[in-house]
Amino acid sequence: MTTPIAFSHVGISVPDAKAAIEWYSKVFGWYHIAGPMPIPEGRSPFSDELYGRNGKHYGGFKLAHMSTADHVGIELLEFQNGYDPEDDFDYERHGVFHFAVQTPDVEALRDKVVENGGEIITSVNTMPCTDIMGHTVEYKNAFCKDPFGNIFEIYSYSYELQGKLPTKMG
Repeated sequence: MTTPIAFSHVGISVPDAKAAIEWYSKVFGWYHIAGPMPIPEGRSPFSDELYGRNGKHYGGFKLAHMSTADHVGIELLEFQNGYDPEDDFDYERHGVFHFAVQTPDVEALRDKVVENGGEIITSVNTMPCTDIMGHTVEYKNAFCKDPFGNIFEIYSYSYELQGKLPTKMG
């Protein structure tokens, strides 16, 4: 058996790193660790190798670091040549298309997202389940968008409970 690998961090592209730090701190309570610091093109061999692949010119970027309550790192990258995609929820494209956060009160966090310039994508989905004591509990989730165009899911249950959720919807 392979030892599970811990999740370290995720990089999120934003048009304004300072504004993103403020928003994620205020709405999710994430901790600001460092930055934003400028990373000019041609000054970081690692960045040039990664973002300059296949002869691309990325123009440099600003980099900031944050951390979630459970110590997952968030890298905020403000690319000089960044742009908003035509389809901000291209779920058919292979790769990451959303991240998720967990809170016991999905509705309250969804309201806070909207109050701070975010957007509701879906209504709150409620899934009644039976806990280990035989009690019916309601698990909830909903999708939203931050003011920078990033889609995220809010849910009320631990991810490990996915196997306990109803297998039939509707």
